[in-house]
Amino acid sequence: MKICVYYVNNDIKVGLVDDNNVIDVLEAYKSVLMEKGYSEDEAEETIDSLLLYPENFALTWNVFEHILGEIQDHMNIVKQHKYPLEEVTLLPPISQPQKIIGVALNYRDLANQLGKTPNKPIFFLKSPSAIIGPKDPIVLPSVTKNVDFEAELVVVIKDVARNIDVNDADRVILGYTIGNDVTARDIQYSSGKTLYSWSKSLDTFAPIGPWIVTKDEIPDPQNLRIRLWINDEIYQDSNTANMIKGVKEIVSEASKYLTLYPGDLIFTGTPAGTGFALKPPRFLRDGDTVRIEIEKIGVLENPVKRM
Repeated sequence: MKICVYYVNNDIKVGLVDDNNVIDVLEAYKSVLMEKGYSEDEAEETIDSLLLYPENFALTWNVFEHILGEIQDHMNIVKQHKYPLEEVTLLPPISQPQKIIGVALNYRDLANQLGKTPNKPIFFLKSPSAIIGPKDPIVLPSVTKNVDFEAELVVVIKDVARNIDVNDADRVILGYTIGNDVTARDIQYSSGKTLYSWSKSLDTFAPIGPWIVTKDEIPDPQNLRIRLWINDEIYQDSNTANMIKGVKEIVSEASKYLTLYPGDLIFTGTPAGTGFALKPPRFLRDGDTVRIEIEKIGVLENPVKRM
């Protein structure tokens, strides 16, 4: 299923994407309860007692799963509570993770292009305050001139995980979304050392979305086409099969260093075609539109503007 967070009628909600519509999960659940014999007041009281945290619904995943279990046999009722996608504002599917973990140089095509192939994952942290959602602008601040783009598959964590085996990693994955690991290259290499976290954590430098696709719909995350366009020109066109370390290996290895918590995001690396590796380099400019598409997930699009 596709789970989104959206804004409609002055409210932030968690919903299910169904074709070109968003299902209001809580309103659907209320109608199902009334169908089962609850009075309207009793149904509303039950809904009010539920904790569903839209900023990081993974923290209350058990509640969400309970609701889904209650409504799944009443789809004729559920589908009465929907909004057309174009009538809602999609927000970041997770806006308040405890942390964002990134992986550098994790695609063979990019590693070959740069002549650098790491023996183990190169991890870094990215500030959660950099998160923006679909159609939100990537803002180019005055402190950098060379802002780059990186299309990435993003893993969303479901359960607490510490030092887990690679064969058990799938158990703690909720699903996948699309991310753009926007990077200020002049800051990244400004000191003679590689400053990953600082250069990748500027405000608006972590677009994610448009929704989370649960792992049951993507049983093999190592066979997804991933592409990025700026305006109408394609810059990145690869496949997650080109990852040096696969999703399960990354989750397992990351958990050996840091405990993973529900809602944590792991950016799994970017393929060849990033701006700084091109000749001449191509950095983001005021007025650009960045569009990323990952097979089986969807499209994430963000305009670019200079501060």
